[in-house]
Amino acid sequence: MNNRAIDSKVVIIGAGIAGLCISFYLAKQNIPHIIIERGEVANTWINERWDSFHLVNPNWAIKIPEFGFGTETFPSDNADGFLNKSETVNYIKSFAKYIGTNILTNENVNFLTKQGDDFIITTSKRTIKSNKVIIASGAFGNSYIPNINSELNNNILQIHSTEFKNSSKLPKGGVLVVGSGQSGAQIAEELIEDEREVWLAVSKCGRRPRKYRGKDSSWWNYEMGSFDKTVDNTPVKQRWTCSPHTSGNKGGHDINLINLVEHGLNLCGTVENCGVREILFKDNLYQNLKFSDDHAINWAKKVDDYISKNNLKFPFEKIIRDKRIEKFKTINNKKISAPQDIKSIIWATGFRYNYDWINLNITNKKGHPIQKRGMTEYDGLYFMGLQWMHSSKSAQFVGVAEDAEFIVEDIVSKNRKRNQ
Repeated sequence: MNNRAIDSKVVIIGAGIAGLCISFYLAKQNIPHIIIERGEVANTWINERWDSFHLVNPNWAIKIPEFGFGTETFPSDNADGFLNKSETVNYIKSFAKYIGTNILTNENVNFLTKQGDDFIITTSKRTIKSNKVIIASGAFGNSYIPNINSELNNNILQIHSTEFKNSSKLPKGGVLVVGSGQSGAQIAEELIEDEREVWLAVSKCGRRPRKYRGKDSSWWNYEMGSFDKTVDNTPVKQRWTCSPHTSGNKGGHDINLINLVEHGLNLCGTVENCGVREILFKDNLYQNLKFSDDHAINWAKKVDDYISKNNLKFPFEKIIRDKRIEKFKTINNKKISAPQDIKSIIWATGFRYNYDWINLNITNKKGHPIQKRGMTEYDGLYFMGLQWMHSSKSAQFVGVAEDAEFIVEDIVSKNRKRNQ
């Protein structure tokens, strides 16, 4: 396609799994459309995941239409296995080929505005006019590093967790990982296994056992309806919590920070501030470790109650409080020297949405899109694949297709009304 102005009835921004699911349902309805992708198909998975990354939910939870677990195209016949990074990338690329949509790759969307009934999309290569746009540009937004790091010694390498690939890419010496959600805990574990000297700044995140009472924890969450919680029945505070740490690596396993301490991990509280040659931590390590342990115990109790209420039969198991945490009442690393103790910092500190390229009033004060199940106040403008866009599974392989189907049904319904 030449670099010229073009018209397209529907434009999807983003060729990740969310954008591709929209494309799948549009194709089923014979609705012409194109996808614009800033990099290549599965770009985020290629460039923003470390080499040993594995999905946290098992294969059976990948419910992509005509392409999910159990289909001939799925890369594994192990329901309880976990796809690794390369398998996930190849899977998404294969799905794109299966759909066969025209995808404009390596083309960044610089500007989106509205003129009359049309949306005008200005990219790095052309101008596109469309009356329907679906923004599927990523579930999490841009990587975020707090500005408390500005005074740190320039000799210390600082990267976001999205930039980490493996320990060999880091300079020799100690590593500080900031943030103990899924990414931070998994990266810290990998670095310990690679015999690096590692500090982990522990945030307020729960942990979840990989398996409990004979079933994977994701199975229990699915069985108990946790994936079906929606924004209508889940308070905002409960939606935006740190993801409990667990792992799909090595066939799936628990991550308990106290276990990692026994293998050499150094634990600190959350980062309070950074000086030129030292990093200061808050005195909240014990509280955060206790929160993590309490989360696992409370989660297991919900499973126990569910089993009892429904008269189910499963092997008995009990998660008890980890008494090893008590020693951290009096042990807390208040500061470490940099670059004497550490040569690099990995900031596993999350993401922030950035829609500055959209010249429309589409975000609230926190920068979150104003939408209801993907629909905005602008007729024809949709979001897709966001965390908690509608339910807890909106940004996951287990639920993204449901939202895509809903949006395409809305497009078809409105087209039908206009043509009557």
